Amino acid sequence: MYYKIDIYFDFFIRILIACICGFLIGFERENRHKFAGVRTHTIVALGACIGMIISKYGFADSAEFDAARVAAQIVSGIGFLGAGIIFVYNNNVTGLTTAAGIWTTSLIGMAFGAGMYFIGIISSFIILILQTFLYKGEFMKFHYMVYTVIIESKISDTVNYIDKYIENIRIEKESYNLTYDNEKFILSFQFIAKDCKEKEDFIKYLESVKGIDNFKIY
Repeated sequence: MYYKIDIYFDFFIRILIACICGFLIGFERENRHKFAGVRTHTIVALGACIGMIISKYGFADSAEFDAARVAAQIVSGIGFLGAGIIFVYNNNVTGLTTAAGIWTTSLIGMAFGAGMYFIGIISSFIILILQTFLYKGEFMKFHYMVYTVIIESKISDTVNYIDKYIENIRIEKESYNLTYDNEKFILSFQFIAKDCKEKEDFIKYLESVKGIDNFKIY
């Protein structure tokens, strides 16, 4: 099927705006060091936009066609992609917000592909507000103090002991990270304290734990 040049230019604008919105959403995620960042969100928005254009205009020369068939497969396909970045560790779920963001980004791309610019732009604006200003760490900073904690230990039992303790305190779950390097376990997370006393109590606890080689709170 062939269209006039102005129609192809309109398709190009739709794809371009979808990529820009995907880039902005992905930039916020990458800035927080999440699993999916600029490239993933931009490609998802691009693919969803192209898929919607094909779904809506690619089969118009057919006597009978279902414009929703390709679009429906986009939604289900993105679901599998989002599931791949959700992890569960120590009863903590990470990547859920990013997965939801990828799914929503695909719908935003589909909106632009369908020519619904207003819905696409407004939705992008809303998701950026939700992920930026209502992000747990940022929102609670108005009422609490957030500290970055880094703990080093050569003993796995010590790390497990600390894990059990932090289940009973306020931490930013998405910031939890445990690595093993140079024969040491390195545990890092963000500790949310309501006052200086709570921070001091936590420091005293860490000082009392045997097996900790070094820790930092800043």
